[in-house]
Amino acid sequence: MTDPFDIVQEDVIGAFEQARTLFASWKRLNGRKRSPQEENEFQFMTDELYSSLKSIGNDLDDLQETIDVSRNAPDEYGLTSAELKERQEFVGSKKRAVSDMRKSLAQPSEPVKKVMPEGNGARIEEEQAGYTGGAEFGNQQQQYEMLMEEQDQHFDSMLGTVRNLHGIASTMNTELDSQTVLLDEVNSLVDRTQSRLASAKKKVDKFLRDKSNRSLHIVLILFVVILVLIMLIIFT
Repeated sequence: MTDPFDIVQEDVIGAFEQARTLFASWKRLNGRKRSPQEENEFQFMTDELYSSLKSIGNDLDDLQETIDVSRNAPDEYGLTSAELKERQEFVGSKKRAVSDMRKSLAQPSEPVKKVMPEGNGARIEEEQAGYTGGAEFGNQQQQYEMLMEEQDQHFDSMLGTVRNLHGIASTMNTELDSQTVLLDEVNSLVDRTQSRLASAKKKVDKFLRDKSNRSLHIVLILFVVILVLIMLIIFT
């Protein structure tokens, strides 16, 4: 059976790689003068990063909880000290990386305003800046589309994992139902056996009582016979 830690760990790795790619795009827009469209994209990236990092943080907390439980009883879960150490290092490194990203998101850099020269040079530089900005935006748009495609693949993978877990849960539920039926049959058999034993005990007790009564009757009859014989001997 697959270790639940490994399943969640794979999900964390995939989500973290996507967050890191999105964070790289966020850093390129951070600290520079942005067009209104770029500003909207920047805010969207910020919200997406906050959401992704929160989800990753929750998964890391769950992994940390399983490590703490396993550390208290390693033999019960079949884990060695080296495996526990490796899992702890993974969770610790990812938590530090998530914390660093959150700090950067909480303190974005102010856009840098360039001092443009006057005259024709200013107009040319503005046109070049506009061209460069458009090219960068096209690249960022392409990267964003790739990122969304990777997220879709990740969600499909998570959906497959959920379906597998659902299948395992259904199998376990069916097995528990079968065990419940067997237990009911065993209980019925025990009840019938107890009833038969009680009936047999009553018959034995009745037999013993009847036997005791017959013995008493025989003793009384013998006593009377002997008494009669003695009286006959005495009076004849």
